[in-house]
Amino acid sequence: MRKSLFAVALLLSTMAACKSPFGDIPSSVPLGVVTVAMADAPSGVHTTSPAAYFVDAVNVNIPNSGTSADTCAQLAYPGTGTSAPLSQIDAGTPVIVATTTDTAQLTPRPADVNGYVFYRLPTNNDSITVRPGSTSRVTIPGASNGFHAFNQTFVNADSLALQTIDATPDSTGNLTLQWNPQVGPRASVVVQLIYASGAGLANTQIFCQFTDNGSHAVEARLANLWRAGGAKHVHAYRFLTTIATDGTDQLDVVSQYTTDSTHVLHP
Repeated sequence: MRKSLFAVALLLSTMAACKSPFGDIPSSVPLGVVTVAMADAPSGVHTTSPAAYFVDAVNVNIPNSGTSADTCAQLAYPGTGTSAPLSQIDAGTPVIVATTTDTAQLTPRPADVNGYVFYRLPTNNDSITVRPGSTSRVTIPGASNGFHAFNQTFVNADSLALQTIDATPDSTGNLTLQWNPQVGPRASVVVQLIYASGAGLANTQIFCQFTDNGSHAVEARLANLWRAGGAKHVHAYRFLTTIATDGTDQLDVVSQYTTDSTHVLHP
């Protein structure tokens, strides 16, 4: 089984359950992953708590927003992710993430319960400001006999807003979803149509990943399961990857924007 290495929690818990449209690393590659996660900000000021980790990657799935499956599947909710520790690689310190408005210095923290050493901000100052859709830069100092030095720019995922979704139970056709597409680099949009298949709390989802072109339909067979369910909710996120390599080491930056603000008619 390939190990999932998504540091963004929702990517970890859901994408591991799907057939991956992401690139696979079949042999050992020094891999660095930097994540920049954002969400709706009522105040208009977006913040992020960037994180990074560096491992010797073998048979793992790597996020790539440029290769979208344009597919949906019925899955358990919230789902489970698999995470097996891989050999850690020293990348030097600090790892610097600079946005257009702020700068973060990430340093390694003690290994988590899965054995991963994450580079993070200090606990008493754990976020920086960021503008969705803007360009940022990550600087990795590198270490001798470790991960190579990198100085890489990347584009952040832009804000995501889905248009109102009509969940009328007696509808029988495809469910067309519409949203604001990201301008520029090719992103990918994930939509989770979450519902309760029986009485009680939500326990099932129609999990969809689409090319970020602004519109896609969920086939009626799956859409009707959500329409007929209870406790309906929509969770969605856009992710955008920047992948760089120096011929030996690989750096993946995953920027994500999450929204839970989609309005559902007749929930």
